[in-house]
Amino acid sequence: MPGSWRPRLLIAFTLAAAVLPSAAGMAKASRAATVHDAVWAYEAAHPGQAVPVIVQTFGDADASALVTAAGGDVRGDLGIIHAVAADVPAGRLAALASASSVRWISLDGPVTSTSHPDGRGNGAEDSPDTGADLPPSVYTQEIGADGVSADGQDGTGIAVAVVDTGIVKSADFGRPSRVTATFGGPGDGYGHGSHVAGLIAGDGANSDGRYAGVAPGASLVDVKVGDDTGAATISDVINGLAFVLANKDRLNIRVVNLSLSVDTAQSYTTDPLDAAVELLTFRGVLVVVAAGNAGTASDAVTYAPANDPFVLTVGAVDDRGTATTADDTVPPWSGRGTTQDGFAKPEIYAPGRHLVSVLSPKSVLAGQQPESVVGKHYFSLSGTSMAAGVTSGAAALVFGAHGDWTPGQVKTALVSGAQPVPSAAYARLARVDAANAQDAPADLTSTIKPNYLLLQAAGIANPETIDWSSIRWGSIRWGSIRWGSIRWGSIRWGSIRWGFVPE
Repeated sequence: MPGSWRPRLLIAFTLAAAVLPSAAGMAKASRAATVHDAVWAYEAAHPGQAVPVIVQTFGDADASALVTAAGGDVRGDLGIIHAVAADVPAGRLAALASASSVRWISLDGPVTSTSHPDGRGNGAEDSPDTGADLPPSVYTQEIGADGVSADGQDGTGIAVAVVDTGIVKSADFGRPSRVTATFGGPGDGYGHGSHVAGLIAGDGANSDGRYAGVAPGASLVDVKVGDDTGAATISDVINGLAFVLANKDRLNIRVVNLSLSVDTAQSYTTDPLDAAVELLTFRGVLVVVAAGNAGTASDAVTYAPANDPFVLTVGAVDDRGTATTADDTVPPWSGRGTTQDGFAKPEIYAPGRHLVSVLSPKSVLAGQQPESVVGKHYFSLSGTSMAAGVTSGAAALVFGAHGDWTPGQVKTALVSGAQPVPSAAYARLARVDAANAQDAPADLTSTIKPNYLLLQAAGIANPETIDWSSIRWGSIRWGSIRWGSIRWGSIRWGSIRWGFVPE
């Protein structure tokens, strides 16, 4: 683009009333092409306030310069998806959207859970957990992980990144600690991330093994994107995923756990968080995601990242404290359905009700639910967050047995090896032993259309015109693609509620 373009652009914005169409006219013209409806809704609901957005651009376009020219403030560079997080003044969004190099503008909203009551008070036969009276966990037996660990496959050598509220120091994570790297600061003042991490790779040291996780030999990467109140935004999560991408080879990160959900539904083909999780998938990392806790609501599985067809989305079952699946049930709050793009979710289920795992002492959750504290070191929680953690541990065991498999192959193996839940014909329970026994399964995601924004960041200008049936994504060497420079900025906290159901 000619060197004089930027001054002309600045003049155009300064004299917008005389030079450009009305804001309303520009908004109408750009609404369908480049801006998600939630952005306009936020602008209308917050008159006079700047709108938090993620701006993605074509090719080598300078998104920061475009935002600045529109009078906005750039909060951070989201290099892995060729975008920036920014605050744009009300009334300037339409002008920004009209720039030919802007591909998509979405709301940088809070990451939230869709929590649902756990059934108590509605005829459920159980009562609140009572700490030391709880029996040992059985979820590792339910998913066939106990036998795999007995054979010496405990996840050693495999790292799982936990993108959450942090991981507390605990003997359950080894001495020396198997938490090999930290992003976003130490500790877990909220308590959610530690619980998920314990389900993945806790070794039960504080309980003589009663509450060991699925892959007790695996290492953990603490990617803290939620603050001590649990608050975070979409761009915070994408920054955390960028850290995973930058360190995956050094730490051998093969699995990422995302027990969270965005607040705004949109197609996976344009969602910026879906673009980020797909990039990780294509670079060799399986992304395991909670299905959410909205039950059978019409939009239950339409929110990123659970709506993405490349990730492994997990629903919850109640193991009812027994190692047999004969009495398993699917809690009414476990999210399930069809995404806006026609994909059935979740693909797999795992235990996710009344699971005991690592406690972060003095955390927000411990203070809110003291009746769920188990002894001095553990805590009981329910939700698809927990089911995702169990499944991330299972994926670590499969990668430990088949280090040359792609994320798509591990996903296929877990889904095809899953066992039917007798009480719910639509649900299939993860089984590590059955997944490991398979012989190099096909990648069933290999012909699905990837996120358009991700492809354009890779230099594919018009992905809508591609004959997808002729492409096998598993054969592309994504490591040779330059995805843009990653610049680390300070994390901006928004508001988040993590994907668990209060006990």
